[in-house]
Amino acid sequence: MGKLQAFWKAMRRHKYGFVIGIFVLLIGVVDENSLWVRYQHKVELAQLRAEIRKYKEMYEHDTRYLEDMGGHPEVLTKIARERYYMKTDDEDVFVVKERKADEEVE
Repeated sequence: MGKLQAFWKAMRRHKYGFVIGIFVLLIGVVDENSLWVRYQHKVELAQLRAEIRKYKEMYEHDTRYLEDMGGHPEVLTKIARERYYMKTDDEDVFVVKERKADEEVE
């Protein structure tokens, strides 16, 4: 009985400290809207915003590219030759690849 009475005595003396400690524990860790969960959501939101920015830049680049292709037939010919290795009837296409520094020479 002595330990229980000592606990209640300490509880009465520091009741505000215990309540504040329990409140901080609930808000900081246990609750579904805790500070830890909010931090995780903030990190995820930053990643998603970076991904959105990347896709917007890709969209703008591709839109400009399509506008160039639609308006100029020489751009369309250049794209067909460079990307898809298309050629006219009277020419040959040679693809030259650069060696990387770590490849061995045979």
